[in-house]
Amino acid sequence: MKRTLTYAVVGVSLLVLLVVVLGGLFVVKIEPHVIGVKQNQLGGGIVKTDYGTGYHLGVVFVHKWYELDGRVHFVNFSKERSSKYRSDTNVENTGSLDIRTSDNNTASLDVTVAYRIREGEAHLLVEEGIQTDYRDKVTRSVKGILMKELPKLSPEDLVDTEIRLLRVQETLPLMAEELAKYHVEPLHVLIRSVRFPEDYEEKLQQKQLTRQNALLANARQRQEKQSQVTESYEKETEALEKRLRGEWDVKLQETRSENDVAVAQIRADAGLYDKERRAEAEAEYVGSIADGELELAKAEALRNELRNAALDTEGGRILLARQAAENLDIESITLNSNDPSVPTVIDVEAMVELLLGRGGRTP
Repeated sequence: MKRTLTYAVVGVSLLVLLVVVLGGLFVVKIEPHVIGVKQNQLGGGIVKTDYGTGYHLGVVFVHKWYELDGRVHFVNFSKERSSKYRSDTNVENTGSLDIRTSDNNTASLDVTVAYRIREGEAHLLVEEGIQTDYRDKVTRSVKGILMKELPKLSPEDLVDTEIRLLRVQETLPLMAEELAKYHVEPLHVLIRSVRFPEDYEEKLQQKQLTRQNALLANARQRQEKQSQVTESYEKETEALEKRLRGEWDVKLQETRSENDVAVAQIRADAGLYDKERRAEAEAEYVGSIADGELELAKAEALRNELRNAALDTEGGRILLARQAAENLDIESITLNSNDPSVPTVIDVEAMVELLLGRGGRTP
């Protein structure tokens, strides 16, 4: 069991070693900042393809690889040649550009130009055999273009930001056209500093100060004019506000009076309507009461009429006679025992017969 495990570990180790060795023999790694160019040494020459970041097929002794820096490069024309960029491989440091301006004055400029290899053209640098010295060629070309274009500016133009930036924008296409033969493209041109001789610098500063004072005086004059205009607007606005406020006060008072009249009219109409409705309701109430009393009287008369009609019958007369007999109030009674035909008050039926006029009790 242990021997089998040992054989397995040795086998895996040999396999890993074989993969590493074969990878080194057949695969090439291109770093992120590098552009790879491949050359077939057995025939075919430079492969017309730029290889980017990653792993690519490259057989030892069959393919030869060139690595070009694909980052942005800088040509730095500066007075301080021992600057912090001196150790940076992407920065070419040279001295300042000493030019003679359009009015025959000298000036020293610190300029930085950024450029990079054009996309898909790195293999052309290797094919033309300038992959090692193209940066020197670019530096010389950039310097020549700047020394040709920047002297077209006067000292006043150099200190004017807008004119200076305009000249830079006009120079960039010319530089792109010139550097295309080295398969690079310029990205930016930055004028970082402008210096003149000390005596001329003082005169120029004095001239700039005079110009600034003139601009300041013009600005103050425009400010005063604008202040006058603003004050005029303020007064007009204030007068307009007062006039509008007065007009609105009048309108408000008129509207308020109209509303008061309308409210009074509504209240009067409401009072009149209330009285009319109350009178109508009172009349309707009285009429309803009278109608009710009339109906009650009619019902009472009908009741009496029906009652009288009922009492006028034989049964009614019997009822009345019976009630009369029952309601007789006799304080004393004298009985005649000799005449048994005389009814006694105790005999209600005999009293009823007597009251009905039937001649007493029936034998």
